[in-house]
Amino acid sequence: MGDIKFEDDYIFRNNRMITSSPDIALTELVANAWDAGALHVNITLPIDDESKLSIADDGCGMSEEEFNERWLTLNYNRTKHQGKYVDFPDDVSNENKTRIAYGRNGVGRHGMLCFSNSYVVRTWKNGECFEATIEISSGEEPFKIVLRKKYDKDGHGTEISTFANKNVPDVKSIKEILAARFIYDPQFSLAINGENVSLASCEGVVKEETLETVNGKKLKIAIIDSTKTAASSQQHGIAFWVCGRLVGSPSWSYGKYQFLDARYKIAKRYTIIVQTEDIIDEVLQDWTGFYDSYTMDNVFSEIRGVVSKLVNDVMQEHVAELKKEVIEDSREELESLSLSGKRDISSFMDVLAENNPMVATEVLKTSVDAFVKIQRAKKGQELLMQLSSMTPEELDKLSDLLKSWDVNDVVSVIDEIDRRILVVEAISRIYENKEIDELHTLHPMVLNARWLFGAEFDSPMFTSNRALNTVVKTLFKDDEYDVDAIANPRKRPDIVCLKKATIRAVCTDRIDSEAGGIMKPDQILIIELKRGGFEIGAKEAFQAEHYVRQIKKTGVLHKSSNIHAFVVGCTIGDIDGHRESDSGIVDMVTYGQLVETASIKLFRLREKLGKHYQNLGDESLVEKALKEPSQEKLKFDS
Repeated sequence: MGDIKFEDDYIFRNNRMITSSPDIALTELVANAWDAGALHVNITLPIDDESKLSIADDGCGMSEEEFNERWLTLNYNRTKHQGKYVDFPDDVSNENKTRIAYGRNGVGRHGMLCFSNSYVVRTWKNGECFEATIEISSGEEPFKIVLRKKYDKDGHGTEISTFANKNVPDVKSIKEILAARFIYDPQFSLAINGENVSLASCEGVVKEETLETVNGKKLKIAIIDSTKTAASSQQHGIAFWVCGRLVGSPSWSYGKYQFLDARYKIAKRYTIIVQTEDIIDEVLQDWTGFYDSYTMDNVFSEIRGVVSKLVNDVMQEHVAELKKEVIEDSREELESLSLSGKRDISSFMDVLAENNPMVATEVLKTSVDAFVKIQRAKKGQELLMQLSSMTPEELDKLSDLLKSWDVNDVVSVIDEIDRRILVVEAISRIYENKEIDELHTLHPMVLNARWLFGAEFDSPMFTSNRALNTVVKTLFKDDEYDVDAIANPRKRPDIVCLKKATIRAVCTDRIDSEAGGIMKPDQILIIELKRGGFEIGAKEAFQAEHYVRQIKKTGVLHKSSNIHAFVVGCTIGDIDGHRESDSGIVDMVTYGQLVETASIKLFRLREKLGKHYQNLGDESLVEKALKEPSQEKLKFDS
């Protein structure tokens, strides 16, 4: 059985952040000094190629035996072997013996490998110093001790040093980073190249409170106003200090949680410090963030409430300035409103700003401009009521619609669809009713909706033709006319009214070269509508065929004319519903078939919008369906 071996880059691959980021590496080494009970830490950064990078502390130090156990154990579990709390040197007073250790996984000691592949550790206690030179290895061990020394030395502490040949940090930036990563402790000082680093103090605190999450985690909150302190802009955001150490960097977002837009003025002014010892187990091993967990969800939920309250409390002044700015920019439009209109605008801005104190100037101005236009509109108040009743999802859909479509285009499309669906819906409700005034309801709707009989007939080229209408009328005897059913016969010269039906004929015209270039009817559409509840039988079918033949024989048609006649009734008897001859085509159809065909041609919109049309009563529906647009009257009236 083979021996376990290590690649020569094992340490680097398994501790990538610590061994590649100088700020994290030095943070971990300072944290180790904290865990060793140090009160003073001094970092020496190289100023030339011959000087070393080192970090020294006055902590407990280690004996050779302790070094072998802790330093040479991969992922040494500090909590398991040494406990949760820090051990201090014997000469440190008792008041400082309540410090919680950062270390849990034994990776911080590899921080010096960020700067070189080897380093020297000197650690001393009880009058004896142990020194070891460590370098990267491979095969049986990922790193090894290449040199050991022991000699006398008073005091206690640890120093780690190396000649840095990579990732050499900048002195100024490291000072700022380390100052922001360790909370102020009067018993813990840090110096870089002999100059003390001013650790982040809590100056400028405007509010402090203690919260507790639903699962019992206590959070001490401090809100700091940067206008009252010298904190740099990079410190703004929410700073989580766990056991006295900063987790990651202050930020207004953590994972999936966005607490505040960093672009806002308030975000650039305030910092929220969260101090706790209760979520140490939620911190990532490299202290760059938190695990995604139920505990942190509860913590973030509490912090969201703090941020919301902060925004509401401190944004009143901002809101007042914002309102003043918008009013100045929109003064001309506002002056045109009535006194009540101006008051409405003022109330509108108050409500909008109170509900969304972080509203941007552009958003508020745009909203006010829109409100002014609504005030001027005849149906502005009605529109506001409609908008207020819409859900956020519906408002988003409306916004997306208006991004792609002009309002006038939307109205044109919806009017056309609505007109057609209204006709279909009205026909479906009344065609079986024998008592209804079909001449003035059912017939006008069907006769003016040629698209029901085929897409080829849905064209403004199909118009009434006096010569053709005269021919159709001559096919009937005087006593077959139902003149009494027409309120004003002069208004319907293109409709033949019979006792049990109405007939209408429309056509397109084309020049007939054999007739001296005269325009003659070319494609002819004949619609014979039976009264409500009527069944089409053999007699009606033969009669329609007769009309087609007689019309074909006249001299008013183009030599290559096509005639298509439809007989429409409530039901069809035991007859062939489709007939073709040299004269033309005759189809017997029901109103129900027209309704179904129309539904398909309208992409089943009638069914999808069923609730909308169901709310209309029969009388209201028919009334709307009979309201023809002016262009339709131009098409069909003689």
